[in-house]
Amino acid sequence: MYVRILLGISLSLTLSSLVNADKLIDFRRDVQPVLEVRCLECHGPDKAKNDFRVDDPEMMSYYVEPGDLESSTLWSDYLITDDPELKMPPANSTHHEGMTAAELATIKLWIEEGAEHDWSVPDTKTETEVVEAATPVSELSMPYKVWLFQGLFHPAMTHLPVGLLSISLVFLVLSKFAGSSFESAAFHCLWVGALGACVACVSGWSYATHEGYGMSFSFASDIDRHRWLGVILAIGSLALIPVAYKAVKSEEGSGKMKLGWFLGALLVAMCVSIVGFQGGELVYGEGHYEKEFDHLFLTDNTPAATDAKAVEVEEVVETESSE
Repeated sequence: MYVRILLGISLSLTLSSLVNADKLIDFRRDVQPVLEVRCLECHGPDKAKNDFRVDDPEMMSYYVEPGDLESSTLWSDYLITDDPELKMPPANSTHHEGMTAAELATIKLWIEEGAEHDWSVPDTKTETEVVEAATPVSELSMPYKVWLFQGLFHPAMTHLPVGLLSISLVFLVLSKFAGSSFESAAFHCLWVGALGACVACVSGWSYATHEGYGMSFSFASDIDRHRWLGVILAIGSLALIPVAYKAVKSEEGSGKMKLGWFLGALLVAMCVSIVGFQGGELVYGEGHYEKEFDHLFLTDNTPAATDAKAVEVEEVVETESSE
């Protein structure tokens, strides 16, 4: 009986090796390095845009149909598409030039050969390093769950204070020429925008925790500078409310109060611009304006160049297949 079991095991191993020998692509050797360089920055464990991770076989299975290239949306809808909004890697990423012909050929053959996904994760833990496991959702208190959930509204909440605090300065300038009605509008935009900034700050700290940044109290990273400058913005806009109120209501010394209001509103508007720009970089990556400008105006994206790259991919595929 034991002899039969051993013979069965050895036979299965032999057949498995024969099947794998026919494949040109090895996932860990050929595909994983491409995904790590081109995709992992935005779709990995540290940052998963649209909740998609290339290192997760289950998530990849939603976009890859083993053995069927045309039905694999990863290939047809994202890698070789002509739509700049869907093209991956995106134009505003560090790899805006896209995958090379050899890399595309590797992905193509990998899908055609069955798209086996066996992501290798190096063990970086040392004997003295203790990695704490994430707390199960069932063990979280209800107030903490509410805290985490409200943070998801941060991206939407930021638009209110950004718009109101910016337009408050515009109305204040217009009040010099168009009368007190614009001054009143500037004041109401200020106090509503200041309250909105406070709400956005609270949700922002929760959202940072949800995104895996944690509760940090330093200026060592972009996220720290962004949220602390947001706190300064909220406090500054709140402090400006009584100054603006006195300027609107009082007659004596209103000139000095209005000047103080204007200078404060100018600083708040500048702070809004900086915080908003930092938030954009956290979402779209650093230098996204420069990268998009280079892609639109300085890169050769003509149909001829696109067709030439497609031909190059086919040539590489044919070469690897013949080998």
